[in-house]
Amino acid sequence: MIIQCAADFHGNEERYIKFFRGFEKEKPDVVILPGDLGYLNEDMFDISVPAFAVHGNMDGLLMFKKIEMVDGKIFSFNGINFIGIGWNTKFFGIDAKANFDIIISHVPPYKIKDKTFLGMHIGSKWLRKIVEEKKPKFVLCGHVHEDYGYEKFNDTIVVNCSIGKKGEYTIIDTDRNEIRMIGYD
Repeated sequence: MIIQCAADFHGNEERYIKFFRGFEKEKPDVVILPGDLGYLNEDMFDISVPAFAVHGNMDGLLMFKKIEMVDGKIFSFNGINFIGIGWNTKFFGIDAKANFDIIISHVPPYKIKDKTFLGMHIGSKWLRKIVEEKKPKFVLCGHVHEDYGYEKFNDTIVVNCSIGKKGEYTIIDTDRNEIRMIGYD
């Protein structure tokens, strides 16, 4: 399955335009948006595949017609199990029996793609524990604009797809475990 993802748009129309141009080129199976979407003119959002998102720390109550908000939800798409962990999901808890292949989280796990420009790690210790216990295939996150990229942690690939500083989008091929980050040069 091909995923196109990006986080931290912060309502910037130019970032959305670049993302949608990428959609036309890449033709992904699904779109994932790990938070801090901000304002989005949904008339721009002309895609033909499902789009799933979680709330970021800068998002208020987001309500979209074309994007499904999945905070606190476990769902399946194309045979892959996802869980949405938005900004406040940890307060709702996660079923200990839940199985998922991909975590969609605004915040990265602690000490994995979470380093600020001051050198501090600001990721979630709670999420890191979930990753250590559940061993998902991927974590798709953002929040830390300056630590975009991906890193393998045990059997999990953590992808910080933030476009808050640079970048246009990230493509993930879940079958081949291949990741391409577009516009980050």
